[in-house]
Amino acid sequence: MMSMLCSSVVAFLAVGPLGANGAVKVAVVNVPAVSERYQRTADLEAQFERRRQQLNEQRTAMNDKIERTRQSLREELQPGSEAHAARRKELALLEAEMQFFMESEGKTIELQMAASLRSIFDDIQAVIREVAEGGSIDLVLAADKLPDNPPESTAQVRQQIVLQKVLFWRPQIDITDEVVARLNARYNAQKAEQKP
Repeated sequence: MMSMLCSSVVAFLAVGPLGANGAVKVAVVNVPAVSERYQRTADLEAQFERRRQQLNEQRTAMNDKIERTRQSLREELQPGSEAHAARRKELALLEAEMQFFMESEGKTIELQMAASLRSIFDDIQAVIREVAEGGSIDLVLAADKLPDNPPESTAQVRQQIVLQKVLFWRPQIDITDEVVARLNARYNAQKAEQKP
């Protein structure tokens, strides 16, 4: 039902309302390809990878401290003594601190990544609008291709097929390369302005 509704909407958009010459000018963009080729995407991925490495280093340091405390609890202190009880309390606090740190930092990184992805999509959409308006394009559809290597399950293949938005287009209406070029030019210009 939903796919029939989507198909009807796309069909309506493709044929009406008519422009001055009686035709709607349509273009397609491969949004995943644009995102992949957008230099800002690579820069943000590298930034998040550095942050994940820092987080892993901090987790390793905290884990090492916990293991040293656990080992000293087993080897150096007499069970039942005040020092043993104090070390057990210290160990519990260290474990709780590490769990809180990992959860809160993980959540922060996740939120930052979501905001970055949204920002990248906003950049892409703005440039698509700019290219469309400059080329008197009335409608831009998202078009992508099925992966060369299909997934192993039939359910995943069906899902990929159902998610296809445009089934055929002539190469001359694909504005993906122009969108990528403009995005990267704009991004590189912004980076150049920020350097001292």
